[in-house]
Amino acid sequence: MTGKIVARVALVIISAAVIQRGLFSQVTIAGVQGDVFLLLALAAGIALGPDRGAVIGFVAGLTYDLFLYSPLGLRALVFCLVGFVAGRYQTSVTRSSRWRLMFTVFVGSALGTGALALVGWVLGNGNMLTDRLALIIVVVSSINAVLAPLAVGALRWAWEQPRDSAPYGAVSYGR
Repeated sequence: MTGKIVARVALVIISAAVIQRGLFSQVTIAGVQGDVFLLLALAAGIALGPDRGAVIGFVAGLTYDLFLYSPLGLRALVFCLVGFVAGRYQTSVTRSSRWRLMFTVFVGSALGTGALALVGWVLGNGNMLTDRLALIIVVVSSINAVLAPLAVGALRWAWEQPRDSAPYGAVSYGR
């Protein structure tokens, strides 16, 4: 890994932090804000493979944990797992499209948000399991699905991965 890649990945994560705190904290849908860092973890797994997805998911989750009053490392743990699982799923996909990418990110966001609430509850944050959890899952998953092509493109640029190549022989989301 070169310094150029580290700088680009850091730029993507810092940009995500600015978007999360500057835009999504102000613009909500039904009182729910999007989760750009969960999107980064999923996009990293899809675009760069399970190992890099886990690393970027961990760093993105830890960055987001620094902004919140939840236990430090909660999102880092969950986003690390989400990035890894998304990358493992991507290795099994033989044919991909933009719609499959969006559907994959929708489902991954739903599972990641649910896992985050469950792990938070297990660690003593009872307020994470709420009666609004279904609404939160739908809104976060929908926002992430729409933004998925942009996030995958940004991470491929950051890791200097050509548009036509994908890790482990998977087909790119070019269409």
